[in-house]
Amino acid sequence: MMSRQKRQTLQLLRNTVRLVAPPPQIGIDEWADEHRVLSPESSAEPGPWKTDRAPYQREPMRAISDPGVEKVILMWAAQLGKTDLQLNTIGYFTGHDPAPIMVVQPDLMVARDFSNDRLTPMYRDSPQLSKLVVKDKSRDSRNTILYKSFPGGRINIAGANSPASLASKPIRVVIADEIDRFPVSAGKEGDPVSLVTARTKTFYNKKLVFVSTPTIKGASRIEELYEDSTMELLHLPCPSCDELQPLEWAQLKFEYDKETNQCIKVGHACKFCGALHAEHEWKKDYAKRAVWIAQKKHASVRGFRLSALYATINVTWESIVNDFYTAKRGGPEQLKTFLNTVLAESWEEKGEQLDEDVLLNRREMYHADVPDGVKVLTAAVDTQDDRFEVEVQGWGAGHENWHIQYHVIYGDLKQPQVWADLDAFLKRTWADAEGRKFPIAFTCMDSGGHFTNEVYRFCKLRADRRIFAIKGEGTGDGTRLPLIIGTSTNNRYKATVVRLGVDEGKSKVMSALKTPMVDENGFKMQGYCHFPLSTPDRNRGYERQYFEGLTAEALHTRQKMGVPYQVWVKVRARNEPLDLAVYNRAAIEILQPDLENMQPFCMGAVSGGGSASANTRKKGVASKGIQI
Repeated sequence: MMSRQKRQTLQLLRNTVRLVAPPPQIGIDEWADEHRVLSPESSAEPGPWKTDRAPYQREPMRAISDPGVEKVILMWAAQLGKTDLQLNTIGYFTGHDPAPIMVVQPDLMVARDFSNDRLTPMYRDSPQLSKLVVKDKSRDSRNTILYKSFPGGRINIAGANSPASLASKPIRVVIADEIDRFPVSAGKEGDPVSLVTARTKTFYNKKLVFVSTPTIKGASRIEELYEDSTMELLHLPCPSCDELQPLEWAQLKFEYDKETNQCIKVGHACKFCGALHAEHEWKKDYAKRAVWIAQKKHASVRGFRLSALYATINVTWESIVNDFYTAKRGGPEQLKTFLNTVLAESWEEKGEQLDEDVLLNRREMYHADVPDGVKVLTAAVDTQDDRFEVEVQGWGAGHENWHIQYHVIYGDLKQPQVWADLDAFLKRTWADAEGRKFPIAFTCMDSGGHFTNEVYRFCKLRADRRIFAIKGEGTGDGTRLPLIIGTSTNNRYKATVVRLGVDEGKSKVMSALKTPMVDENGFKMQGYCHFPLSTPDRNRGYERQYFEGLTAEALHTRQKMGVPYQVWVKVRARNEPLDLAVYNRAAIEILQPDLENMQPFCMGAVSGGGSASANTRKKGVASKGIQI
């Protein structure tokens, strides 16, 4: 007969073992199916999570919770539930296998949005988690937007651009989202991916999850990581011959009505028997029949690549074909986005530098100052010590672009006359074949150089004419700022200064210059750039020197701390035409006019012909991009 003291000792031992024993081994998918609740803020169908609704997520989640796997790479297209998969991982390492977690977003702003919009609602609405994560009930609470604690662990939400948020602290689980958008270096600390990886060294059971859509071949972090993994592709059996194979864009066969811009029929051809089957046939019994197959062996790293062809919610093959044709009409920049975000493939830059002779020989005869098709004019001003260089451009439906005039105003910028000459030029109008006169709707003026305050004063006095100072910004390390970053009024004249991401602007300009007028089927492409021939009585300014300046920079791949990145490099000394093309591109993006439907922004016809009323003109070029 066991004594009472022995029984108490044995019970205490059992309780102690329960506390220190590892949790039962279940996968993240099983945990999510039992405990995760989708929040109304982030789901069209809130309620219990069901992995079978997106069955391609099951194996990657199991890989993350597999003790034998250290690193998981997800090179995935958009709209495939990448964020929910990450949230399930966070929930698992909060409620089932508690651990210190770090989630890294491209920057702190995105990190805060992720915490507020996705993480906090999950913790609130999933019953198991809501009991564990301490709510912010007092000013003394340790929980903040970027930090939350729970029994056995904590979660830090960091920005890859912030060295402080990546500061040294032991982390067992790292989740890095959209790593192809990470800066090359977090301040002066080095590659953010390497920094967060180093935080896990003290844990034998560490987990590293890297997620992203790919970007440019040779400079894509996620592609480099994927190629050093098992490189798994999801296979489905052919409905006819049952042979397993991945879904591939090349095997998609479709009919597209170019009058209605709609895909009317689409199927996927089997690589083995050639049978063509519809989407619902390939995805029948998806959860039971789909299987991930590795292309390589790797001891501790599993990689999964997934295109939008596998989507089960909100995306269909018909919509993908429609997106492809929209991107194709939009030119290289939109095709790049389609390849990255829909097919989960990196984009290979072809022809790093444009040939000035090709553009020079492309010039055409305009039959008026403003050709047919132009809806609105913009202008750009480059400020030098002894001159202003000005370019006027026209814009039409589909962002078709006409270069109207390149003009240089020489003079000493310390004297008022050259500023008066610039003002007079920007007040000019340009006429079309019907005699309608087009004013400049928006002007971007460079404020760099030695006359910054003078530019601010000039623009402040002419804000009602939409003449605004701009300030170009670049990181120098390949990190792409958006073309329109924002505005500032922090100057002595309180003038509005528009901040521009010039690297992104140059990429957009170069992509437009590469866009052909028509595709291989003879259909008109969006965004084609026209250049005029000068005439004996009119020099429009588009001679060889202009095209040498327009092509004066090339995109080069460099490395910093072992991380490849792309940067624009001057190959000729004079690049003012390229800068002005960027500023004009910024001007039309700030305006965001309805180029498809608006009436021409003009001042009326000399005789006959329709013109827009003052109200229509104001509505047509209303600034919707940023508040100015």
